[in-house]
Amino acid sequence: MLILELACTALILMYLVACLRRVDDRARLLRRLGLLVVAAWLTEDTVIHAYGFYAYSPRWSVFVDRVPLMVILIWPMVIHSSWRLARCLLTPAGERAESPSVIARAPLVGAAMVFADAWLIEPVSVEAGLWWWTHPGLFAVPPIGVLGWALFAGLAMAVLGRARSAWQELLVLVIAPIGTHLLLLATWWGLFRWVEGTIPPAPAIGLVWLFSLALFVTALRRRVMHKMPLGELMLRIPAAMFFFVLLGIHGRDVPTLVAWVIAFAPPYCAITPWPQIRRLWASHPTRTTDDG
Repeated sequence: MLILELACTALILMYLVACLRRVDDRARLLRRLGLLVVAAWLTEDTVIHAYGFYAYSPRWSVFVDRVPLMVILIWPMVIHSSWRLARCLLTPAGERAESPSVIARAPLVGAAMVFADAWLIEPVSVEAGLWWWTHPGLFAVPPIGVLGWALFAGLAMAVLGRARSAWQELLVLVIAPIGTHLLLLATWWGLFRWVEGTIPPAPAIGLVWLFSLALFVTALRRRVMHKMPLGELMLRIPAAMFFFVLLGIHGRDVPTLVAWVIAFAPPYCAITPWPQIRRLWASHPTRTTDDG
């Protein structure tokens, strides 16, 4: 577990350094990341106490009440990177990322990305024994557990995206936790309570592959790769590689889980700015065409 926690620490530091190099208002970036950390902990800790749907392995080194410190720090990075990527995808060429239309739609797209991220992260982490759920679902993960992170992410993005001062940003500490609880209760009693059960992996894998390939084709047709900044996508690659390595260590003998995780790759392949990568490769000073 110590090696895993050191890897998490490295991922967090890499993300912070990369973000700080890409923004002008570093104080606002650090403040917002800090607020996401606190709001995420408040939400998750109260959810665990209130509903008891899941618990973390005691092998984690440092806990803040019921939640490991590393989880408290790394989940907001997932949410923040999804928010940044959503704004890039929604911003037309020549338009500001702070335009009203982008601000309004980014929380929905960002929450959808977090929903997808959680469906990759949760099954791999459960297979690795990092935490476990007390209710059944797909790969031992109930859908409402994944939805919870997306709900929190969307609310947090909406509050921070509309905030025009540091004082308004503080509202995320109230709106995101309370709103997540209310939406979880509504979706549980309105839907998930009545359809709870183990979900067979085969049809779920088929559906996620169909959806993934549809997104892949859509992204290619819309030429998203030509508007995607390489730096924004690079922010997410280290964390993605971390979970693929974790899958290789703990889940390589579970073919259905491997097929499930690989299904999340095609959309990212379609939005990767390959033309930028080729230009960088072609202009690299150490590149040579000498066959010798």
